[in-house]
Amino acid sequence: MYEEFRHYLGPVRPCAICQRGADESGREVWASDEYFTALKCTRCGLVQMDPGLSPEGLGVYYSTYLKHRLDETLKFEQRRVQYQQDAEFLRRFVTTGTILDVGCSGGFFLDALGSGFSRMGLEIDAEAARFAGETFGLDVRPETLGQDSLDAGQFDVVIFRGVIEHIYDPGAALARASTLLSPNGRLYICATPNLNSFCAEVYREKWNLWHPVQHINIFAVETLHRLLGADRFDVEGVDFPYLGTPYEQASQDYRQVAEDVPMLANGRAAITLRSPPFWGNMMSVVFRCKG
Repeated sequence: MYEEFRHYLGPVRPCAICQRGADESGREVWASDEYFTALKCTRCGLVQMDPGLSPEGLGVYYSTYLKHRLDETLKFEQRRVQYQQDAEFLRRFVTTGTILDVGCSGGFFLDALGSGFSRMGLEIDAEAARFAGETFGLDVRPETLGQDSLDAGQFDVVIFRGVIEHIYDPGAALARASTLLSPNGRLYICATPNLNSFCAEVYREKWNLWHPVQHINIFAVETLHRLLGADRFDVEGVDFPYLGTPYEQASQDYRQVAEDVPMLANGRAAITLRSPPFWGNMMSVVFRCKG
């Protein structure tokens, strides 16, 4: 999987938050495998694949993304359940208004949010955008955020579900999203890997969310808040879904972790399995604009 994308590696990016370059002190290797290296900024804590896939490479990768997802029957059903759970968390804070889902694929999460919202999506894969319109009757535009036809202040909620970790320039994406929000509007970032999780720290490149072709940014709540601007947004709600999700098998997951952790005395190479689904692996965060 990795080998075919190696020629799409872009240049090493500066830290998206503090703009510290890779050649400056303070960015250290957080994890690596045969092809990819993740650097962590010791000033702000953000982890980035550097080099990671260029925008061109990301476009190639996601051009067939919907087809693969539809072909994975079990995972598709698990996602369907998770869409409902992620929608329920957002509805704790807002139940009506205009919503934009960035990188919405075939519109599955927009559909799960229900008709109580006025819903729109952006999706770079034109085939996926067409699917969302034909299947769910949704207004999904084959556009890239930042090169879009949307109006400032148009939305009450902008969503990045399982998306912000994939974006080449997450700072620019969040800045554009901020301009699209109405006063006191919300950004909902969910289904994204959480750097400040037990498994991320212990397993690193054997973490089950280590997908360096896809996950080129790895955030924590704090780094997302810094990137958005703590002077402009408040953290309104945080969730780390695990128990009750379609992915957890608590007894089995705990057993694997209990067996793996003692092996770390011999280094991570001693662990042969990827980490299981576990507490804190994923996060959902609702940010509210201070207006």
